[in-house]
Amino acid sequence: MFTPPEYLSPSSIKTFRDCPQKFKISRIDKVPEPPTWATRLGNFVHESLEHLYQADPQERTVENLRTIAADLWASGEWERQILALEEQKGTTKDFKVEAFNYMKNLWVLEDPAHTELDGMEHEVLADIDGVAMKGYIDRFVFAPDGSVIISDYKTGNIPNPRFNSEDDKFFQLLTYALMLESSDQETTSKVQLMYLKQPVIHEVATTSVNLSITKKTITETKKAIDSACATEDFYCNVTKLCDWCHYKKTKICPAWADK
Repeated sequence: MFTPPEYLSPSSIKTFRDCPQKFKISRIDKVPEPPTWATRLGNFVHESLEHLYQADPQERTVENLRTIAADLWASGEWERQILALEEQKGTTKDFKVEAFNYMKNLWVLEDPAHTELDGMEHEVLADIDGVAMKGYIDRFVFAPDGSVIISDYKTGNIPNPRFNSEDDKFFQLLTYALMLESSDQETTSKVQLMYLKQPVIHEVATTSVNLSITKKTITETKKAIDSACATEDFYCNVTKLCDWCHYKKTKICPAWADK
């Protein structure tokens, strides 16, 4: 019998739903996946924009963002982190150019000098119908009616609607809406995905229907995880996604161990 994780998160729930075996390897066996160009890029952009919004409104300019990013690059030893990646998509200069282009696109989506955030990188712990949840909200603001608007920066491509339903695309943020309601009694009126590569904002109003669907996904996944831990049976969901899985490449996954 395996012990389930103390907390679930939107990402761990998605991992289990994509492939229970991958969930076991990463969350139960705790075999980490190495960082990639994409994950490092997302981390650097998120960190830089967080520091931008900590500056006074008049200092939230593209030029000051350039200074902020340069300071973070040096203090965080980002050069070393990028050079240490197992797979390189380019040079460190390429990384910096790509990251800064994404950051500059923020000004297409909003005017940072006139945008005041009420929370950034907000840790939230909550109980959703008996399921212990933990996560970090990129940013949120209080609307004039007192409700919360949750936003999340995305540095990847917009998901193909052929393979991602609206409920899947917004699952993480709708989960955060449930968590804020449970932990802080705050009602979320809208969630937003801020795609910095395109750039475009996708948003959806929270409703009793999409929140109910999200809650059902959480509780059903928790039951499935507990059952898999009790029986030690974690199904290998072999799909095209395996081609991008670290556990296939390293043959840690039993579905690929002898191939």
